[in-house]
Amino acid sequence: MSPERPLITFDLDGVLCRPPFGINPGRGQGKRRDAPGTRNLLWLTERWRYAFRGPMHGAREGLAAAMERFECQVVSARSEHARALTERWLRKRFDHVPPLHLRPHWRETSAQFKVRRLQELRPLAHFEDDPHTAGWLAEILPAVFLVDWPRNRWLEGDRIHRIRTIAQALPVLEDLAGRHGR
Repeated sequence: MSPERPLITFDLDGVLCRPPFGINPGRGQGKRRDAPGTRNLLWLTERWRYAFRGPMHGAREGLAAAMERFECQVVSARSEHARALTERWLRKRFDHVPPLHLRPHWRETSAQFKVRRLQELRPLAHFEDDPHTAGWLAEILPAVFLVDWPRNRWLEGDRIHRIRTIAQALPVLEDLAGRHGR
């Protein structure tokens, strides 16, 4: 990462990729940080569940605008087994495949993987849709942009910025980059 281009990271599903039928299930309340990951049918079929989805409203334009000023990477809890399909999806929908960090195994939960990986990457900000993950990341990052879904409206915090589109975050990111000397 060069000092001229601060790193920002994006979750994929619910941030860049539209969820199935436009419904983003689950509320993220009551989850434990120390819960073990589970190997289930969703993990085993993951690489095929995303193939035909489109991008979120404004995601293509928002990511393109963010890439003009920031180094953009994707940190997703999708399985590493879904890498080829995910790269094809990004290339087809966004004409670009940013550096992609995928979960290597099911033993970590989605939130555990993202927290571990983002502690290593140390981005200026992360874009997320899951409230459990966003709340945890807000403890270790300067900012978390929470894509507004009905299921996550209960979450608030000083470092949590609620957005409807990626482009809405750009002025805040510029301010953060200036304040953090990046």
